[in-house]
Amino acid sequence: MSMSLRDRIATLLVATAALIYGLWLTGPLSGLSAGAVAMLVLALGFIASASAVIPGFAALIKGSKTYLVSASIGGIIALLCGVLTVSQPTDQTLAILVVATIGLWAAATVRHVTAGRPSPLATG
Repeated sequence: MSMSLRDRIATLLVATAALIYGLWLTGPLSGLSAGAVAMLVLALGFIASASAVIPGFAALIKGSKTYLVSASIGGIIALLCGVLTVSQPTDQTLAILVVATIGLWAAATVRHVTAGRPSPLATG
């Protein structure tokens, strides 16, 4: 299973967001507010999405409706938690933002890596 360049870029961006959050939690970046970390995570998440999803948006719309709905809900949760964390910073909304961002990346990456491969349940 190999990842496309776009997915590798998205992986790097999401890993950077997770690293920033981890450094904020453990102290080296504790001087930043939760709102500042949220802005960084949101920005990196948007760029990751643009690199991995938007170029294939037409295929996304025509693809699995279950995936489209779940990815949309995940995106809305991430956006709302990001906006809440920027406007009224809490550790909880920041944590949800980071988890949602990682979840969206994981779902998209698995979907892209397995796209076009035959289902293991398919016969003949």
